[in-house]
Amino acid sequence: MVTNLTEEAKAIWSKAIMTRDPSEKLRLLQLFFSKMPHHKGTEKLEVSIKRQMASLKEEIAESKKKKAVRKDVWIVKKEGILAVVVDFNFTDSFHRLTGVNMSKYEVFSRPVVAPIKALDVTLQTYYAPIGAGNFRNFLKLIKQADVLIIADKRAIELIENEGIVLVTNKRRLVEISRMPSGGIRIIGKSKNINEEELRKFLKSYGLENCVIKLSEDATLDDVEDYIFGRMQKVYVFPTYDKEKDVRNVLNALGLIRVYTLDSSGVVEGPPLLVNENSTAQDIANKISIKNMRFAYLIRDNIRIKVGSNFVLKDGDKIRIVP
Repeated sequence: MVTNLTEEAKAIWSKAIMTRDPSEKLRLLQLFFSKMPHHKGTEKLEVSIKRQMASLKEEIAESKKKKAVRKDVWIVKKEGILAVVVDFNFTDSFHRLTGVNMSKYEVFSRPVVAPIKALDVTLQTYYAPIGAGNFRNFLKLIKQADVLIIADKRAIELIENEGIVLVTNKRRLVEISRMPSGGIRIIGKSKNINEEELRKFLKSYGLENCVIKLSEDATLDDVEDYIFGRMQKVYVFPTYDKEKDVRNVLNALGLIRVYTLDSSGVVEGPPLLVNENSTAQDIANKISIKNMRFAYLIRDNIRIKVGSNFVLKDGDKIRIVP
């Protein structure tokens, strides 16, 4: 349930999320924590704020130690779908998923990555063995991931204790980006949220200018989770069958594969990964064709002519005709 904070607490929180100075943010979070109500309905929020304060204290202490600016190797460059395999200590799960021999990795000084390839899709897959004595760095990987592949269910509680809400598919996801102006822009629609109520709710937390992306099952609780830093992550359990695992990841993220064809009807390369219920026009936009007349589609080895609003399915092959 939504925590129903006092206006005073909301005002302090608005200042906290606006400031970029770690010391000032920490001071405001400590003040917010002292002003917020403490009861069963705010337990998750309490944990989240405590984690954020602890993280800020670590950041402040670390910045005092650093004499030179160094690149953080645990902030990785995202290419395609970024998956993180979450395990407990060191087991053979990453090897079973990717084929990489883990015996030579006694202590991770940097992220270990290996792709999972199946169904013409490549997952950019990193390994995060919870309990390996490097949890804070592995947590950075987890926070960057599009999807978590949880190889050991014992890790779920540890992840959720870090203020991360685990969901089985992206239909509950919320994403908010603060903007300097422009008011509140809502992308997507949830069957659980009234737009007028949402705008009022965001403004009560000082979010006067922002872009919010909603998925169909999102609730105000999910919006509040995001506001307070309790980010959501989609997760799946591995089967160790590459095709099944890649398909499960795509399903959880609500993605389908669509192949584009050249003028000769030959597949041009790897499939485009697009949202479920995407149309031919969405593909035209993605490949920068502004004026689409129609498209030729191959589905189940049958070639058909379709219009811009035709809804695509996984595995479709399409040629856009401008």
